[in-house]
Amino acid sequence: MAGTLQEGIFHSPGASPPGHCTLMFLRADPDTDAEEVGELLAELWAMYRDLTRGTVRDLPGQPIASGGLQVLIGYGPKVFDLAGARRTLPKTFAPELRFRSASPSGGGPLLSGRGLHYAPDIKQNPATEEVCVQFTADTALGVHRPAVETWKVLHDRAGSALGVAPLAISAVFTGFQRADGRSWIDFHDGISNLRSDQRSRVIEIDGETAAGDDWIIAGTYLAFLRLVVDLPRWRGLTREEQELLVGRDKLTGSPIVGRTSEGDPRPDPRCPVAGTTQVIEAGNEKFREPEVVDDPLVQVSHVHRANQNRFEDAARPNSLRIFRQGYEFFEPSPVAPGFRAGLNFVSFQDTPERLIRVLRQQDWLGDVNFGGERDRQPPGMDRLLTVRAAGIYLVPPLVAEETFPGARIFA
Repeated sequence: MAGTLQEGIFHSPGASPPGHCTLMFLRADPDTDAEEVGELLAELWAMYRDLTRGTVRDLPGQPIASGGLQVLIGYGPKVFDLAGARRTLPKTFAPELRFRSASPSGGGPLLSGRGLHYAPDIKQNPATEEVCVQFTADTALGVHRPAVETWKVLHDRAGSALGVAPLAISAVFTGFQRADGRSWIDFHDGISNLRSDQRSRVIEIDGETAAGDDWIIAGTYLAFLRLVVDLPRWRGLTREEQELLVGRDKLTGSPIVGRTSEGDPRPDPRCPVAGTTQVIEAGNEKFREPEVVDDPLVQVSHVHRANQNRFEDAARPNSLRIFRQGYEFFEPSPVAPGFRAGLNFVSFQDTPERLIRVLRQQDWLGDVNFGGERDRQPPGMDRLLTVRAAGIYLVPPLVAEETFPGARIFA
């Protein structure tokens, strides 16, 4: 059965993610089995298809605006442990290619000895369940409605003679796209990404990366990190310090190519090109991907650590290139300043090894939290980013003969 990538991965030329995203995580009841979970997922998938067509089950005959809703479903390692599961854990989903659990007392490293850590109040990672569902749409309602409709199905199932639904919502995270192309630290963000002609070869599992698990060919892996930015720490830095850590000019987005005799960051004088003011504008495409530079301090800035062009062929797993699709978030917090701001880092790759190695290798992001020299970090930069949730999920291909993606796992 030939398959294709699921929707919700905006990798085609000219495509960009819509304005809103919701990621919902579903936990299996300990007493359920694969067949029961599969039956419920088939019902949910049919309901999601109705929503994409503008139909709500509780409002028969009353069409609604779908907001361009697209739905993607993925599965964590625990789904393969369900009683009666018909597929075994893919070889490329090995334990060493996953994130660590948070410490029972709170916090702890995301990967052993590496730069990213869970937030101190996180004692259990909420993104390690059996099922992950991604909703993307042009409107907030477009991604919120399917989460509520999911709850309705689960609520009604729990209220039936069974007394409990095979799945329960364990966590929901929302995010949005910023029209200015910047992040909460005010720098341009997400502009150094794979060229559109390289993306499918990095995203899509092929016969080689399937490693014998042929049923996942044409699927992908979704990696999710919900990262909070410590804005007070960031604002404690000078603009020059910020630019050397990021690797770009704060105002224009021009890549930093070296330092002046005084040690200040020196942007590429060719960018932005005449008639433009920012790297995100047309005509500046060649400056969005950082070029190799001689300055050792610039070499360890964030954009260089995260986008090293070591291989021309991005499809090679050793290139460590991934396709990133991020969404900012803003949410209330019980502690000062009364809110949390950060990034929902969503990426797609043909093997989790790409991202895990980026976060482990010292000359990539393995020895720092964000960027800069490992042994000469500005105060507090070891905790600029903290993790509130993290997970990796297999996203099986969309196969016409299946009632929902990945149905062969369950029946």
